[in-house]
Amino acid sequence: MVERVVYLYDPLCGWCYGSGPAIRALAASGACAVDALPTGLFAGDPHRRIDAGFARHVIEADARIERMSGEPFSDAYRTQVLGDPTMPFDSARATLALHAVARWDPARELDALHSLQRERYVHGRDLADWNVITAALAATLGDTAAAWQQRIEDAGLPAFAAQRDAAARQWMQSTGARGVPALVQPATGRPRALPGEWLFGPTPLAQHLADLT
Repeated sequence: MVERVVYLYDPLCGWCYGSGPAIRALAASGACAVDALPTGLFAGDPHRRIDAGFARHVIEADARIERMSGEPFSDAYRTQVLGDPTMPFDSARATLALHAVARWDPARELDALHSLQRERYVHGRDLADWNVITAALAATLGDTAAAWQQRIEDAGLPAFAAQRDAAARQWMQSTGARGVPALVQPATGRPRALPGEWLFGPTPLAQHLADLT
């Protein structure tokens, strides 16, 4: 049985949203430890937007994700997110907030990620808006939005975030991963990339991992 897996994701990745049920079920099962790490794949360009052509591609992918995972993509999301040419497509703020959650309580990172994903994909809200982010964290994890903003602005967070960013890059480079979501089995030698389809099939992840030798 695998004792630990690393789950690499980005909060603006629709496939990561779709893989949520599988990875949360694994974490809840206690079958092995799950280390979640945001990769920053869609972070760093506050001027990037979703144009009409990209939106059509995303809608097609979303329909497939919904069929495979059961996770909903709402009309509000299609109208207010994909249909708004002014909305940033930059996960930097959401990623930093998730680093803050991991620093505060790493066991709640997947809960926080799911909450932020629902803000975007179900409620059609902007994950580059601090008010949206901190309200979602407060509603899901407790405390106030102001308290979460203070945690995000804490002087110690950038160094902690940089360490996690570097770790995520290292996992991706060592396994040859080109996108997310990605599952990695740490190993003494070369880490092992696990099949991405395990995140969407009918067999629980815990069963797949139990079958590994």
